[in-house]
Amino acid sequence: MEKTLVLIKPDAIAKNIIGKIISIYEENALSIEELKMISATQEILNKHYAEHKNKPFFNELISSMEGKNSCINY
Repeated sequence: MEKTLVLIKPDAIAKNIIGKIISIYEENALSIEELKMISATQEILNKHYAEHKNKPFFNELISSMEGKNSCINY
């Protein structure tokens, strides 16, 4: 079985739309094995977005998420 990590970013949490996003998974027969809230550190974000390190939006992306709640789905 293929597994995918899904990160629901802080702006979606602030807009209170996590439930809507999860409903889309369910409507498309996708299952969630684990769901948890994290406050991402710069180290975690740098590793997760390493492929974008040299792109112009990288620093803004990291600063917009660092220390804010994100929802991780497995």
